[in-house]
Amino acid sequence: MENVCKEKLEELIVLLNDPDETVMLKEVNEKLEKIVALMNNPEKIEIEKNESKEKLKKVVELVDNAMANPDVELEYCIPEVLTTSETCDVSGDPYIQLKYAANGTHIMVQKLPLKHHYLNKTAQDIANLVTFYIEQFIEQIDSVENGAQ
Repeated sequence: MENVCKEKLEELIVLLNDPDETVMLKEVNEKLEKIVALMNNPEKIEIEKNESKEKLKKVVELVDNAMANPDVELEYCIPEVLTTSETCDVSGDPYIQLKYAANGTHIMVQKLPLKHHYLNKTAQDIANLVTFYIEQFIEQIDSVENGAQ
């Protein structure tokens, strides 16, 4: 339980320190109330964990359905949901590892961490974020490989 409270407080600190976010007092109060509620109701932690697990399963399904590029290989490193590689580092945040065969000559690798604050979004929103990131990754590599267009 201490770890969960610590994670929730760390999420709040990240939110407060994010220069790109406009943080409302109401939002801070809601997060603090949630932490206190978790401390008063430890069963809720297990419920939230199961909800997150189901949401991540749905994200994997949505991303798999959206990806049609044969040059991109996805390796999922999401404990208790899907790990497709024996080399997954499960000590930190879950992540999706992208492997892109640029021009078929060499493979570029990038990890996309699935941070805790992403889990506040819907599965569809997370999947859209992941597919957008993958498209951006491919475009960046292609622009470097082929020169700016």
